Amino acid sequence: MIKLSFHIISILLLSFVFVFNANAQKGIDKKSKRLFKKGITKFKDQKFLKSIDYFDKVIKRQPHFIKPYLYKASAYFELKQYKKSEEEYRKVLKIDSSYNNDINYSLALVLEKQKEYKDALKYYKIFIKKSKKDAKLESKAKLKIRNIPFIISAVKNPVEFEPVALDTAINSGYSEYLPTLTGDNGEMIFTRRINRQEDLYSSKFVDGKWQKATPITELNTLANESVHTISSDGKILIFTICSRGRTIGSCDLFISKKEKNHWSKPRNLGARINSPYWDSQPSISSDNKTLYFSSNRPGGIGGKDIWVSHFVNNKWTKPVCLDTTVNTKSDEQTPFIHADNSTLYFSSNGHPGMGGSDLYYSKLINGNWSKAVNLGYPINTEYDEGALFVSLDGKSGYFSADRNSQNNNNIDIYYFEMPVFIKPKPVTYAKGLVYDKTSKIPIEASIQLSDNNTGKSIRSIEADSFFIALPAGIDYNFSVQKDGYVFYSDRFVLDTSNSVNNPIVLNIALEKIPDNTGRSESNPIVLNNIFFKTNSSELDLSKSGIELKKLLLLLENNKEIHIQINGHTDNSGTAGYNMKLSIQRAKSVYDYLISQGIDSYRLKYQGYGETKPIFPNDTPENKSKNRRVEFVIGSIQ
Repeated sequence: MIKLSFHIISILLLSFVFVFNANAQKGIDKKSKRLFKKGITKFKDQKFLKSIDYFDKVIKRQPHFIKPYLYKASAYFELKQYKKSEEEYRKVLKIDSSYNNDINYSLALVLEKQKEYKDALKYYKIFIKKSKKDAKLESKAKLKIRNIPFIISAVKNPVEFEPVALDTAINSGYSEYLPTLTGDNGEMIFTRRINRQEDLYSSKFVDGKWQKATPITELNTLANESVHTISSDGKILIFTICSRGRTIGSCDLFISKKEKNHWSKPRNLGARINSPYWDSQPSISSDNKTLYFSSNRPGGIGGKDIWVSHFVNNKWTKPVCLDTTVNTKSDEQTPFIHADNSTLYFSSNGHPGMGGSDLYYSKLINGNWSKAVNLGYPINTEYDEGALFVSLDGKSGYFSADRNSQNNNNIDIYYFEMPVFIKPKPVTYAKGLVYDKTSKIPIEASIQLSDNNTGKSIRSIEADSFFIALPAGIDYNFSVQKDGYVFYSDRFVLDTSNSVNNPIVLNIALEKIPDNTGRSESNPIVLNNIFFKTNSSELDLSKSGIELKKLLLLLENNKEIHIQINGHTDNSGTAGYNMKLSIQRAKSVYDYLISQGIDSYRLKYQGYGETKPIFPNDTPENKSKNRRVEFVIGSIQ
């Protein structure tokens, strides 16, 4: 996957070469010294095979001169000939095992490259045992000792991972990385780098394939625009700008909103979110109420940490650093919160892993983040893994890598099928349009999504169209309201079997409130979120409260109207029992409205039992839909 900054290991391998020991030079003839210097010159010019030829000549003349062996070891390392590199280090230890303790560390690294993990662990431990002063290298060795048992286990138990590169509509001769998708997988926004210039690009998914990517000209500037997050509905983009003329710190988060198919001028999220330090790598939750990002600001746990802010009362709260189940004393970066709002993917070099920065996930359970879980090998490798984006359906993971060696080491975008154990919770979505039933013209309305079990509001927007992610496991109360119109009521009960393969697509035709001066009546409006206790006419007010308040508000705001409340059942039981139950249930709603101050002359109730089904009574789902309470507005006599 995308490699962050990976230091050339040979620099570390040679850290001890340049500490010249005067005694080591004794007995070296002038010709050997000249050959050795030529070898060093070739090595510095990265002409590694030529340098090895010179070092071999020196060794043939001076077999106990250690430095040529060390340079050969490093040259072979750069050539990825790790077995030969190992052989040179072992020769040095055979000549003088006490020459420099760093050789044990370097030998361990080379063994690790060959996946000789047990031997590597042995030499890391030898290095620690003999270590005296190099605290930085010692901490790295301790990290290796911690990681290697994990690596051995992970390699023995690989996860399924077959990445596929996206086609040339997105991947080009340049580098493409950091992909994000809208909730319906209909649009991808990513970064393309051309001659060190980073810009945002977009591609639409049409007829089963990605269209040729185009730059987002409203947002791109001469500065670098990158590292972004897009809301599920594709209308909010938060991204990173690194430009001292526009930022509070070295890099800041900016927000832009899509208005009539154009992105608005980017706005700095302000000093509450951004700091005088580095703030980047945002990820916004599917309800647009929570923002995660990475920052190196003071007050964290380590170098770069993951922070979170919530959108409350129209503003972002002060960011809080996530706890130590996620953050460590090392670096945690590239957070991605899935649309289930409870699975956080991120990269870290502080948790047990494969050696570089690995990808992990943590679950939000009862308000607390669970212990970070490594995504496994070969998703994670010895290199640094960067950002991961997981589609709303949880089936596909998108990432960037330079795996195609034929493509000038450019970074490309790949996707893969997510292994079961790292998938998020199932999520589907509801999307649709709101329009006037008569004119068919779109109308902006209040779209509300609530939880029937808790009564809490989940989402509230003012729009004529909507896209709302729906994590499984919630009994959703969905409504659309507009002054002068009868409200629309719906209910989505999602268990863990629901998936994005069955999204909810709605075309909502709002009906104007009928004029009571004439004989017009509305069509029946089903109250989909009215609940009764089992085989009873007693209202379950704890679950029905949201729906009843909407009906009450309609009557309070339109004092000229009156309604008839109708009760219906399925065909279970006797016809007489069903008729009685339907009348009693309609009357319970009638009684509630009167108790809330609605005049009785404006209300009427009626029961129809099983006589007016809207679906065949042939499945439990259809029977549930036939058991309903509805109302009609108009000149009811």
